[in-house]
Amino acid sequence: MNNTRSFSDGFPERAELGFDEQASRAFAFLEGMGFQKISVSPTIARFERGDLAANVFHGRQSYELGFEIEREGKRYSLSELIRLSDPQEADLYRNYAATTPAAVVTGLMQLKQLVARYAAGPLQGEPPTFLALDRQRRELAEKLALDSEVSAFKPKADEAFRLGRYGEAAELYDRIRAGLTPVEAKKADLARKRASSSS
Repeated sequence: MNNTRSFSDGFPERAELGFDEQASRAFAFLEGMGFQKISVSPTIARFERGDLAANVFHGRQSYELGFEIEREGKRYSLSELIRLSDPQEADLYRNYAATTPAAVVTGLMQLKQLVARYAAGPLQGEPPTFLALDRQRRELAEKLALDSEVSAFKPKADEAFRLGRYGEAAELYDRIRAGLTPVEAKKADLARKRASSSS
């Protein structure tokens, strides 16, 4: 019995690209892992097993092919799954844009290979894997926040140092110390030393 829902309303031109049929074919291996295909449309195929879901999608506006895993209300992108075992590969990864039927086939085959290589563990649904994914997400968010602070405060600190306002420079450098290079950290120490000697 096939409980799969198929939706094509609202996407008549997208149906011509054949994503629904090709995604079902390329990702049939998920059914061999115990997942059930729940729905398929010209832009998304969804598979579920217990509290785990896998979505293969074709961006409605971007036409990018992508993959994500959902668990307990959280979604994990393929780039996050790749980063868990190969950060350098994750930095290079970009979703493949497919605007023709042939590109859909090619892109889904590439996506399938990446999922088989980097998502096999997460698709088992083991809690330690998702704890690691959550920790990685937090660390990346902290790094992005620090990078943002560095880009906001470092020019001001450099300018204060250049103008001889060492106390101000030292305070600004201290706010972003974790994001400074060793040379910049020495400059921050020098600002603190000069501020102390002039007070």
